[in-house]
Amino acid sequence: PVQVVVTSGQHFPLYRPAYRETYYTDRATGGGAVQDALTHFINAVEWLVGPTTRVVADADHLVLDGVDVEDSVNVLARHGEVMVSYSLNQHQHPNETRITVIGDRGTARFEVHAHRWMLCDQLGGEWKVEAQFEMERDTLFLRQANQFLDAICDNKPFQCTLEDGRQTLRVNRAVLQSLESHTWQNL
Repeated sequence: PVQVVVTSGQHFPLYRPAYRETYYTDRATGGGAVQDALTHFINAVEWLVGPTTRVVADADHLVLDGVDVEDSVNVLARHGEVMVSYSLNQHQHPNETRITVIGDRGTARFEVHAHRWMLCDQLGGEWKVEAQFEMERDTLFLRQANQFLDAICDNKPFQCTLEDGRQTLRVNRAVLQSLESHTWQNL
């Protein structure tokens, strides 16, 4: 991999109508697009290409009523030599997420909303659907909760280590610091 492009958006109030009365209203409680949604995609990209090493971010509150936290965010990142861009909003009409991994010998794309991953490995070629599957909107959240319960109740290994959690916190804090300072942040 040499570059990763993540684009995601959904109309957050449709899925969380009570967002104005939850943690979401304040960054101190984990609110805003960075900590609520972007963090998941940063984790996914770190799983694919390794840890985040630098970030610079821009974000704003553009649409969501009743809150002051950011609902739109753009982040440029480095994961070592791999360049990454994230574009996320919580107000667009379609619920869509695409993660595109561009390699030196081909490009792979995971479309969460279409439940498929595709590959293009021919110059000027077409996408080939490599796998398509059925999945409900909350399938991944339920899987995560069940894996946590399996670890707690059945002493199975945790899927996410404490160090993974620390890395997530470091990246989130670096993104938020970049928003305040308008500068690149090294991790």
